[in-house]
Amino acid sequence: MVVGSLPAHQRAAGLGAHVVTPLYRFIERDALVRGAEAPSVRLDGQTWTGRQWHTPDGHVTFLDVPKLFDRPHAYGPPGHAYDDNPLRFAVFCRMAAQMADAADVFHLHDWQAALTALYLGGRRPAVLTVHNLVYRGLCGLDWADRLGVPRALRTYEGVEYHGQMSLLKAGLVLADRLTTVSPRYAEEIQSEPGGAGLSGLFRHRRSRLSGILNGIDVEAWDPRADDALAAPFDADDLEGRAACRAALRATLHLDDGVLFGAASRATPQKGLDLVLSELDRLVAVGARFAFVADGDPDLMHGLRAAAARHPRAVSLVEQFHPTLLRQLYAGTDFTLVPSRFEPCGLAQMYGMRYGSVPVVRSVGGLADTVRDGEDGVTFFDPSPGGFGAAADRALALFEAPDAYRAMQRNALRRDWSWDGPAAAYDALYASLFRSPTGARR
Repeated sequence: MVVGSLPAHQRAAGLGAHVVTPLYRFIERDALVRGAEAPSVRLDGQTWTGRQWHTPDGHVTFLDVPKLFDRPHAYGPPGHAYDDNPLRFAVFCRMAAQMADAADVFHLHDWQAALTALYLGGRRPAVLTVHNLVYRGLCGLDWADRLGVPRALRTYEGVEYHGQMSLLKAGLVLADRLTTVSPRYAEEIQSEPGGAGLSGLFRHRRSRLSGILNGIDVEAWDPRADDALAAPFDADDLEGRAACRAALRATLHLDDGVLFGAASRATPQKGLDLVLSELDRLVAVGARFAFVADGDPDLMHGLRAAAARHPRAVSLVEQFHPTLLRQLYAGTDFTLVPSRFEPCGLAQMYGMRYGSVPVVRSVGGLADTVRDGEDGVTFFDPSPGGFGAAADRALALFEAPDAYRAMQRNALRRDWSWDGPAAAYDALYASLFRSPTGARR
């Protein structure tokens, strides 16, 4: 999402933002332009070669190394990882680093790109963005020799992580600047458990760490001009939203009631178990639920069972269809994001953009984006009781139409565009070329 949207806004602001990514099998080559050979690199006792492909506008380069990336899945089958992922992404990073002369700054995203900071060898400054510390790119320390990691870095102060190697940690140690996708998350990872065992490193590098909130594409997500919706609406004219609500209920076969929606990966992080714990009670007092989810087998079993118990009050869709997601946000009264932790979160932004008042746990980016009592309902206690109390507040709010409409309008008027975040990244890049006196160098 970020790599797809941020560069476009940076280019609109005058920066020459260019994206480099692997050519996975699911990417349609027919829409691409064949380019020159990719830079050859030597890793793991082999010389790796490939080809570059480009989008017609030249803004995105895909590195095609068929043996490594022409596979059914990007990282591995669901719930599993390819055994050679360290090699796959090391080759990608080293090839990207060989293109250093074409860039002033390298902006790296997550563990898959983190080794680029090593392979650049200081030739260009690097910014590493951490989207979620759950994903640290862990592998055995035996990979260090195979990937060309210097012995001086094979320590706790380097890439070692509890007896393993973390590819992400290579970037955390070597990148010139570190960012997270919200200011609150940048604070949370400097202590445990938010730091996932890396809090000391983040505290050590806090002068180089900043949180820049994600944005969304407000032109693509616009309730005034979205063909997926039954009717248009905005903060000044909410009339069309009633048609969107009725259409969603009809699509999902739900009785009338206060409609809560959640579009989420079903993982413990996302807190859907908190909702399940309170669901029967809330249904009994008039709540209705629309879930779009897929993931953890136990959580999915719970969601299926809830839908079976309450066929006219609970709907579960197990595939993420873009049209349905838009209809979900436009037709629900409240968007649920009860995450145990959340680096940024986009669901609450989409919900607010489409007039679905968010009910969120006040952590990470959720705390940075939702103002309790103004444009959303928040809670902090990560327990069924904590979520249940917030849901009760939402039900009471809906029974006060004037207060609910005021909160809904406040949510609709929030600015979630990339303009502010793009400007913050521009300032961050510029700081890498300034001397201590502030002059560009």
